[in-house]
Amino acid sequence: MRKLIPLLLMLFISTFAGEGEISHIITPRGGSEPLKENKALVKDYYDAFSKNDSSALDDLLASGYGVQDSNLIFDTEYSKYDAFSKNLAVRMRSLHEALPEFNLTIIEMMAEGNKVLVRIQIQGIQKGAFLGVEPTNKPVVIKTFALFTLDGGKITHLNEVWNKLEVMKQIGFIIL
Repeated sequence: MRKLIPLLLMLFISTFAGEGEISHIITPRGGSEPLKENKALVKDYYDAFSKNDSSALDDLLASGYGVQDSNLIFDTEYSKYDAFSKNLAVRMRSLHEALPEFNLTIIEMMAEGNKVLVRIQIQGIQKGAFLGVEPTNKPVVIKTFALFTLDGGKITHLNEVWNKLEVMKQIGFIIL
């Protein structure tokens, strides 16, 4: 009977699980806790980002990954500012130049299926040009919600919302 249970389980899975649902049982990294592994992958992304480690970042991103800014009505392929670049290595470099020694904190993280939702905060002092504004030595707090889509142990898509208006106010780009 013990040998029969795994066979019945596999039969059940192959019969009733839709395509893609099997990934909830067997993960790309070979583990048995896909949600935990998905969260770990996103944490690794933020660790690489914090350390300005472009090779680690490359290992985590799928070729042809996409980035979408949910603040925009019409999302375009480019941004005037490197800090909002869809090339995540360019963005990472830009933030490290503008806010050296910033602190990135993951406030909360949730996972379901192949999606991970994260709320982060980046805090630093503006010591380099940022969004076209020369260094101000002012504190900057960036708050972001990001929805990651994962496939095969890689990040395939990032959809995010930044507090861009507040950041622009903090550095004096916009005065209200």
